[in-house]
Amino acid sequence: MDSPLLQQESPWNTELLLPRITQDAGLTQMQIAAGGLSLLLSRLSPEFARSRFLPTRRVVQRLTRALDYRNPAKAHLVADDLAQALRECERALDPGTAMALKSLLALAQRREAEAAQHERADDYSLSDFMAEQQLSFGSGAETRPHALTAN
Repeated sequence: MDSPLLQQESPWNTELLLPRITQDAGLTQMQIAAGGLSLLLSRLSPEFARSRFLPTRRVVQRLTRALDYRNPAKAHLVADDLAQALRECERALDPGTAMALKSLLALAQRREAEAAQHERADDYSLSDFMAEQQLSFGSGAETRPHALTAN
């Protein structure tokens, strides 16, 4: 049984261990960032990269996941990891990779801010509703509905 996924070309150049360039606009920044960071990490000794560049390695792993699935949403990028990776590697990155990482950082920060705003908006309990109702109808016992009052 031939799967369509098996027939598609791999998003990775296995000889260079870098992502292939594709025409998918949603993955372009991720391809540039993953390629630049992978190249930078390949120049380091493995022990040094494992001990000192943890956020950078996490970002590369998440970018790799998104490229493997060909879905930018699968990256689950965290703004803190992106910011630390930029701090760790900023002097050694090529301008294209630095611009792509900064753009991904801005997108992650915007997404996290929106998620935090929705999280606060969704945190609305029955007691919040009751307090709002009490404020809108007045604080007297005679204005409360009888079904909600304790006997």
